[in-house]
Amino acid sequence: MATTRIQHLALVALSSLAALGFQPNAWAVTQTTGAGSAVSIVQGTANFESPNALFDNPYLEGGLAFSRTGLTFNNNDCGFAGCTSNSGFVGFSGNYMYGLGTGYFDMAATGGNVFHGLEFTIGDGYPSNLQNVTWQAFSSSILVGSGTLSLSNGTIIGFSDAIGFDTLRYTSDNGFGYVAPAFDSVNAQFTAAIPEPEIYAMMLAGLGLLGYATRRKKLQAAALLMR
Repeated sequence: MATTRIQHLALVALSSLAALGFQPNAWAVTQTTGAGSAVSIVQGTANFESPNALFDNPYLEGGLAFSRTGLTFNNNDCGFAGCTSNSGFVGFSGNYMYGLGTGYFDMAATGGNVFHGLEFTIGDGYPSNLQNVTWQAFSSSILVGSGTLSLSNGTIIGFSDAIGFDTLRYTSDNGFGYVAPAFDSVNAQFTAAIPEPEIYAMMLAGLGLLGYATRRKKLQAAALLMR
């Protein structure tokens, strides 16, 4: 996800506004655990009960798009819900998303929406108690949150942000050299679209003009006092 010049200007704008004490709903993606910790109103759901989930890239369901990079397809040759007896799939029901390799899954909002909240159950293709989870959240290709943590299989993990993010990148390993992320039962809550990066650049330009006008008035006032 390359950062364009406009996106860079947007980040500069946000930083400059923050330095001046103005916060235009700056991104603050929060990671939580537990059902309902990030999604209060379920507006999109994906349970992967279609065989298309095994091969489509991206796979579309419930207003979300799921794609994988550097991971196997077909539930790593388990087929349709073929490995649910694996003890690493605690809390899974029916089919699921699972890949083995060195890569990651991307979960993206579709139809011009962005995520207010996103929750899903995590699992591991290899029987283990803990997963080392790595995540990144993006808005218009700009990184707006990231983290690493260890969680038990079957944990419902959540991500939320008042202003919204459009993509979550997720992967995990079991600490023994196996990158085999899996997940199921995705719930999403959407919010209004994020303002385009150009808007933040315009905000910065407007703030600059405001500062110039204020300084000019002060100079005019000082000139009057000196008469």
